[in-house]
Amino acid sequence: MSQNKLMTGLLVGAAVGVIVSLLDRNTREDVIHKSQRATESAKYYANNTDELKSAFKEQAERAQNLYARISEDASYVGSKVEQVKQLVPEVKEVAMEAKTAVVETKEAVVESKDDVLSAVKEDNPSPSSSLTDDSSSQSNTQNRN
Repeated sequence: MSQNKLMTGLLVGAAVGVIVSLLDRNTREDVIHKSQRATESAKYYANNTDELKSAFKEQAERAQNLYARISEDASYVGSKVEQVKQLVPEVKEVAMEAKTAVVETKEAVVESKDDVLSAVKEDNPSPSSSLTDDSSSQSNTQNRN
């Protein structure tokens, strides 16, 4: 019973909406014009069923072509997503290797700085002394004493 009231309410509401909208002159003229065109098209296709079949067939072919293109595009995008998924671990590994290389380079620079500072602190560094060899710099200092 509630469904009957619902359907009755919907139909009454729709009818009232149509009547209110038709109070506007432009809307009435537009509805009349479009109704006439629809009637003419229906009569034309009723007399020319082959053309109607052809139009439906053409629309079906367009829909199939569109579906095929969308399927191809989805497949292409899916394959690219898979490639990206495979690249992520490789990129992560390269980034970790680069980080390690940067840290090692930093450590080497710090060590070189310390070696240069110790060499500069020497009074007369000999050209044959190694900047990284602590024993030779100590022996040079002892030799001078």
